[in-house]
Amino acid sequence: EKVRDEINQVVEGEDITITELANLKYLEMVIKETIRLFPVGPIMPRSVTEDLEL
Repeated sequence: EKVRDEINQVVEGEDITITELANLKYLEMVIKETIRLFPVGPIMPRSVTEDLEL
């Protein structure tokens, strides 16, 4: 609902321009949080098979 309200306040007309898209800060936060919770790529665990000197 907050994203919809932000879009209605920022967007003038039917099409969203690049400038308007840059001003949709709440939408950006929602997208980042969604990607954090549901990553688009699989998480590949790694295990070391031999000792490594640092």
